[in-house]
Amino acid sequence: MDPIDIDILKYLSKRENYNALKDTITKSLCVKEAWRMLADYGAFFDAHPSENAITSDFILWQRLQRHPHWKPEEARVQGAIVQNILDHPEPQRTAFLDNINHLRTQGAYQGIADAMAAGTMGSNDAEDAARKLIRTDSTANVMTSYTLDDIATLQGKGGYYWRLEDLNKSLGPLRKGDFIIVGKRPEVGGTSFLVSELSFMLEQTDGNAIIFNNEEAPNKVYSRMVSSALGVDHRKLLGDTGLYQTQYNAWLGTSRWDLVHDTNMDIGSLHRALEDRDYDLIGINVLLKVKGTGAKEDHDKFQALGEECRRISQKYGPVIAIVQADPSAEGMQYIPQDRIYKSKTALQGEADGLIMIGTDELIKDTVRYIHVAKNKLPPAICTDTRLKHIRSEVKFDFDTGRFTSANYKKNSRPGKRKTK
Repeated sequence: MDPIDIDILKYLSKRENYNALKDTITKSLCVKEAWRMLADYGAFFDAHPSENAITSDFILWQRLQRHPHWKPEEARVQGAIVQNILDHPEPQRTAFLDNINHLRTQGAYQGIADAMAAGTMGSNDAEDAARKLIRTDSTANVMTSYTLDDIATLQGKGGYYWRLEDLNKSLGPLRKGDFIIVGKRPEVGGTSFLVSELSFMLEQTDGNAIIFNNEEAPNKVYSRMVSSALGVDHRKLLGDTGLYQTQYNAWLGTSRWDLVHDTNMDIGSLHRALEDRDYDLIGINVLLKVKGTGAKEDHDKFQALGEECRRISQKYGPVIAIVQADPSAEGMQYIPQDRIYKSKTALQGEADGLIMIGTDELIKDTVRYIHVAKNKLPPAICTDTRLKHIRSEVKFDFDTGRFTSANYKKNSRPGKRKTK
């Protein structure tokens, strides 16, 4: 193998590096043997969730479990390759990423040449594509030029509005690249909040949404999804399942709202699910239980999970993730951002918005308290800068799971795509 292939396999032999870059390393960046080895890495990490790196144990696993059909000589050669990777010094991060970017650009230039040779790209289009590559060929050239018109156009595209008008006034609509954290104590309504907002946002698009759930039983979450979407008491759903299933299917139309339940889910399984279909909206309940970061300390795990959610939001669509608040937030109406369980700054620093849901000391089924403890989203037409860190009492309908405003008329949202 070429040195760059060995560098790739060495660098990605750590789980955290593999999870961060496995979607970036494509077949065009390495030889066939290295690409196959990376596939084995993924299978090994999936089969051994407690392993944080490829070690000599991988050689035996690869021979006996992954490729039992190998002949002795082939197994010996493959074992020697793995040992060579293990003995190879790990490349310095910046230099390694520079090499990857260079290979990617080289592949793009080759793609232009191949397209011209095949007659699928004319000379003018090829020249334009090459100019774009020249502008991005240097990894040192990280400056992106914007004009006010560009930003106005971006802001004018609308995004996804919240059902809870208080959040439209404070945060404004969500767009691709946005990462929102929702912190709350147990039994306050985190899952209900997630489905309340995602169901409303899904009405505004012909696209798809997904919820990753690793906590309560999936049948409970699904019934909340249907109840919130239709605005129907969940007990009524069970009284006439055929009627409401038909109504829910009609509400969905051509969209999908998928539920993935896995108490063992990790970062890799999130990416595999997201690659299966184009998702515009992503919900995670709950974030800290997602495995696969390779971090031992909760602070570091939250940091890694936050960074991964940021990448997911930029690649697919906005992410809303539920986390727990620590015991000191019990019975507190407006919870500050430092009360996230096992994270004082790590996760908070990655989020664009941090919504804390509080209650009274004696929980009332009809009332919750919303505090936007962090807000880095740019102002939109519907936002009020005086409400950037809003503290607001809101209505909570336990029967339908919907959160609605007690203080504002619903005047920010666009016309609904679907009817109920």
